Amino acid sequence: MGYRVLTAIGTLLFFLLGAGCEKGKKNVDHAVDSVKVKTVRLVPQTFRQEIQVQGVIQPVDSATVAARVAGVIDFLCVREGDRVKKGDVLFQTDRKNLGNQVLVAKENLKVAQETCKTIREDIKIAETTLAKAKIDYDRACRLRKSHAVSESSFESAEVDWKREQAVLRREQSVLAFNDAKVSQAEINLEIAEKNLADSAILAPFDGVVTERFLLAGEFASCGVKVLEMENQSRLEISARISALYYKQLSRQTLVVLKFNGKELCKANLSYLSPRIDPLSRTFEIKAELPAQKNLVSGTLCDLLIILASRDGYGVPVNAVLDRAHGRNTVFAVKDNRAAEITVKTGFTTAGSIEILNAESLIDSDIVVSGQYFLTDQEPVAVIPPVPTQEVKHDTL
Repeated sequence: MGYRVLTAIGTLLFFLLGAGCEKGKKNVDHAVDSVKVKTVRLVPQTFRQEIQVQGVIQPVDSATVAARVAGVIDFLCVREGDRVKKGDVLFQTDRKNLGNQVLVAKENLKVAQETCKTIREDIKIAETTLAKAKIDYDRACRLRKSHAVSESSFESAEVDWKREQAVLRREQSVLAFNDAKVSQAEINLEIAEKNLADSAILAPFDGVVTERFLLAGEFASCGVKVLEMENQSRLEISARISALYYKQLSRQTLVVLKFNGKELCKANLSYLSPRIDPLSRTFEIKAELPAQKNLVSGTLCDLLIILASRDGYGVPVNAVLDRAHGRNTVFAVKDNRAAEITVKTGFTTAGSIEILNAESLIDSDIVVSGQYFLTDQEPVAVIPPVPTQEVKHDTL
């Protein structure tokens, strides 16, 4: 009797333990079969179609300052790094010689003017003499008719009258000749004064001297550069891009300037080349930049050109899987199972890709980690996000 009871109890325990082990095994199998994933929700943001090129910072205003009048540089007022204002004297060439030429031209003009004044007085005398000769000639004509004067006296009066007419015409011609000399002297004076003015080279704009090629006392030929300067308060970025984008750009196109991965500023294009280079099949664009104290001309920067922009919803790029025939899908978690959903994608911006058919996914949990091991309707286990802990700092 006791043996049978013990046997029955043992058998019961065996079945109970076996059932418990089988249940535990099923739970273990279930845990092993579930793929661990991380999920996110669709995030609203602005997406942009953009291209990235490299451009060079350069001044809007720059100048190579050359001598306009050949000569020795009398003085050079600036050196590299000096800031100048528009109209400041930078340097001057051959000032004394050109100044003397102005004085000579003034004296020549004065002599010509005085000569003309003398000739005008001679003309007045000639006019008076001619008037007297005309009176004598008219009298001789009347007396000749009455036979009161000899033919010789009449002829003498006629000759005197004609001679005085010739004298007047000669004086008038001499006056015209000297008037022309006065005009010539005035032009020579203007040229001398302009050469003197051109010998003093003025700053064409507010800026800074970046390079000096000659020193005071050296000879500067006409057109030979002496200084270079630029206005560093007005900068622009210049870049060349493919001709494929020529019709997509305009003066309203927005560009973003970046340096070393950091966004510096935004601006609209200020210049588009009217032609495409036939060899490189590129064209130049420029964007004038807002005032930036940390920008220096010559710096190579990244330039993001925004071709289009719109608001939408997106997920991290790695959440979207590229299937056969150009089909894109994502996995959404529904009832602890992965549901593969076909999506239409748009622009990619800052690591996120735009989902064009986002209406049905607004409240869905999209898999962003572990998606490469999933198939449709496969069990998943969502890993909860690790809460960020507030770091407390000791106060002094």
